[in-house]
Amino acid sequence: MKMRSAILILILTLALAGCGVGRVGAPPAVFDLGLDARPAPQLPAREPIALTFSAVPALSGTGVIWRVGDSAAPQSYATYRWASSPSDLVRQRLLERLSRQGPVLADRANGQTPQVQVYLSQFEQVFTPDGSASEGRVLLQAVLLNGRAVVGQLRIATRAPAPTQDAAGGVAALRQATDDAADQLAQWLATQPKAAARPAG
Repeated sequence: MKMRSAILILILTLALAGCGVGRVGAPPAVFDLGLDARPAPQLPAREPIALTFSAVPALSGTGVIWRVGDSAAPQSYATYRWASSPSDLVRQRLLERLSRQGPVLADRANGQTPQVQVYLSQFEQVFTPDGSASEGRVLLQAVLLNGRAVVGQLRIATRAPAPTQDAAGGVAALRQATDDAADQLAQWLATQPKAAARPAG
């Protein structure tokens, strides 16, 4: 079984890598997350918050990352790229979504503004071992600070099925998973009464 799985992974890797035969010198196809046009959850308005955002180093490039199963090494499509790094794209999506409930300030605006720290640790297309299906996976960790005090923390893991088993399908799935993660973050902040509170002193 292990040998069979290894062969399937090798075949899928060669197929997805897009060696570029016949496309030497052709510019890569470029994707982004599109407009934030999906209806957002109806949530109460809130006071301003500051957003700080960071990500694992692998998400600072523009490669469209995929892997076969949970244990396989991550790969990047050869002829497809993100318009900006996944870190930048997800950060911008969170800014857009959270701004619907109230102002979102850049980074550490001042010590009096509640701050949500977000860390992006996964943003990739994951295939089943036989390559018949895949899904976009997004993993975030969020910590809410009021001054120096930790008010709350949340782990957000979202998955969305890819409509096609290629880069375009992976992008569509990651767009859905990112929007779901942004909605969950907005809903969580709406449940934190101290998110808009001023720190004592």
